[in-house]
Amino acid sequence: MKKIVLSQQDHGYGQIGGAPLLKDLSLWPANPQTGGLMTPIMTLTEPFQPARFVPPGMAITVFLAVAQQQDGSFNRPLQRRYTVNQQSELQSVLSGGFARVILHELASHPLEPSTPPLLLERAFIDFEEMTDEEHDEEHEDEDSGIGLSKPSGRPCWLQDPIYEPPRYMFMMQLVDADVAQASPPHGGLFGEGNGYLFVDMQARRGKEGDDAGFFFIQFT
Repeated sequence: MKKIVLSQQDHGYGQIGGAPLLKDLSLWPANPQTGGLMTPIMTLTEPFQPARFVPPGMAITVFLAVAQQQDGSFNRPLQRRYTVNQQSELQSVLSGGFARVILHELASHPLEPSTPPLLLERAFIDFEEMTDEEHDEEHEDEDSGIGLSKPSGRPCWLQDPIYEPPRYMFMMQLVDADVAQASPPHGGLFGEGNGYLFVDMQARRGKEGDDAGFFFIQFT
């Protein structure tokens, strides 16, 4: 099993942070409350996994509505809006609009508007094999797991059971520590929780700007 490592070189799998690789500013989701542009968290391209969910030449980008308090720490009430801690909240996460996962054509250069939202520093995704110890921890029992970012596998450290609709598949786990590694000023963005991306298996037939899955954060 592989783990995600971050690199300064583009390996073609995608990126954490940075401006999104959109061709059209109209595709950039807005915060439903403030109207401001949402923060791009990650972009994944077709080669990210052997299982193909993304059409050739397209990508999936995850956006969050993010706010900071004056003391520099991230606004915890807002975090709760994109956090799942009870199964009953899942449906509201799918339609709540505080996290958006969209399918879009893959631009050759990042799109940076004249007044950008909060942007994380960019780091590119690469993979390494887990160590024997990490592999054992991942498979120790059904409730345990490793606190590192990884593609697919099991969505470890879930505090409550998540019964996603059958057309969605767990695609990526992103931990707060890796967000801080990629962009040190933004450590704590997830409230020391983990972000989970579930991709819509029908996204491969999608079109520009379509919803391609859902993303939520759960505190550890």
